[in-house]
Amino acid sequence: MRYVVAAFIFLLFLLNRRSKDLGGIGWHRGALLALGAGPLFSLFYVYGMSMTPYTHGPVVSPSVVTLASIGLATLIPHETVSLSRWLAAAIVLADMYLFVSNGSNLLAEASPFDLLFVVSGVFWAVFIVALRKWQLNPVLATAAVAVISGLAMLPVLVFAADWAHLTDNRTLTGFHSLVQGLVAAGIAVVAFSKAIALIGASKAGLFPSLVPVIAVILGTPLLDELPSAIQTFGVAVASLGLVLATTSK
Repeated sequence: MRYVVAAFIFLLFLLNRRSKDLGGIGWHRGALLALGAGPLFSLFYVYGMSMTPYTHGPVVSPSVVTLASIGLATLIPHETVSLSRWLAAAIVLADMYLFVSNGSNLLAEASPFDLLFVVSGVFWAVFIVALRKWQLNPVLATAAVAVISGLAMLPVLVFAADWAHLTDNRTLTGFHSLVQGLVAAGIAVVAFSKAIALIGASKAGLFPSLVPVIAVILGTPLLDELPSAIQTFGVAVASLGLVLATTSK
């Protein structure tokens, strides 16, 4: 529903433009963008969430996004990665350790499924850096990701979806279609893509470190999962790293 709904919305947008080459984005560039921000990113992340404690995904994946986007940004001409930004990345890495290890032996707390978050984080970092390197229009880039991802996922929706469940729960189905297709795969990606264009790949890549902060805040009342003292400290560390990175040149 996330990508098929988004594809339908953005396909209407592309019909008034050069739809044969995704509004000028091109299928080859669109495919790379979809690899980074499309179904594989979501698949690795969501499956990892189902196999690990709730706090792991919102911390590991955004932390990897931050580290990988800063590293890859060094390959972009005229993209400056300052020493303070590398320091912020180190702080984010420390934050990732605090959350996953929960103050104990990392090997005892970590799960092999945490590697899924690492892969998803690298995918999203590729999307960030490619978008910045090619200087693409945020809305057109999001449309390219949505259309290619929707085409890839349409057979899954048609042949693998539990249609009886979807039609029996129309209110819930409509809600998820709106949240996933319009908000998550549409508005959020456009907003983030615009941020990349305005402030650069290395700085924009630091903002996903807000995800664990917000996830912990939401997870406490909604899922009744209280963070430990170490994990609460990790939230503060993530916030510190973000402030340091965004206030420095």
